[in-house]
Amino acid sequence: MSTLKVNKLQKTVSGAATFTLPTDDGTAGQYLKTDGSGNLTWGTPPGQKITHASQWVLTSTQSGEKNPITSDLEEQGSPVGFGILGSSMTQVGGVFTFPSTGYWLIKFHALYTNSGRIARMNGTIQTTTNDSTYVDAAVAYAFTVSSPAQRTSSCSEYIFDVTDTSTHKVRFSFGAASGTPDLLGASNDSSSGTAWDRSSMTFIRLADT
Repeated sequence: MSTLKVNKLQKTVSGAATFTLPTDDGTAGQYLKTDGSGNLTWGTPPGQKITHASQWVLTSTQSGEKNPITSDLEEQGSPVGFGILGSSMTQVGGVFTFPSTGYWLIKFHALYTNSGRIARMNGTIQTTTNDSTYVDAAVAYAFTVSSPAQRTSSCSEYIFDVTDTSTHKVRFSFGAASGTPDLLGASNDSSSGTAWDRSSMTFIRLADT
């Protein structure tokens, strides 16, 4: 095997720029970059920063199974200091549309309350890649015993590769193995409930697809 040893690179075209190679081997994951003056140096790929983060809440308690949840949803707006990063999610009839493509982390925090015995309740993230057929992408279960006004919660999570915002969408549902579950909700108005007193959906864009 032959070894080619050079310290400069130049195109065969007359007058083309000459690039000087670095003298060391660099480290794993680095790449060659130019400083604009003909010198090649080792560089580290810039990290992809999070560009979007949006949180939605259920504005009123809903009784009975909902597959999917179609109403009483609004973007979080309180308490003081709450922030929204980048463009917000949008929703119509409980179907959420992403503001841009990318890898998205979706979280569904389902807060249940009941006045009787319900053996098992579930909160589900449902996704589609054709704007039509939905599948259960992630399900989390909560278990209760007979106890008046008992509260329990579950949190399902899913990383969704959104390659087309017109076809890749998400919605949410909840139900129970038996009995009638209540999914707790409250308005953004601080007099109607605090952030930990309602079910919520969180969307965070992690990286480019």
